[in-house]
Amino acid sequence: MEKWICLECHYIYNPEKGDRTQNIPPGTPFEDLPATWYCPECKILKVKKGVFRRWVEGD
Repeated sequence: MEKWICLECHYIYNPEKGDRTQNIPPGTPFEDLPATWYCPECKILKVKKGVFRRWVEGD
């Protein structure tokens, strides 16, 4: 599964871990997160364009 990075604060969403702060279970791909999901670090919504992108290790 692909990890995604928040370009505002550099939080990395790891689908293998999910997001327990918002009751997102492990194994949930970024694409399947609800529109109401937000970055747990800086609180920016997933739906805001250009804020999240696929993370490539070494970036």
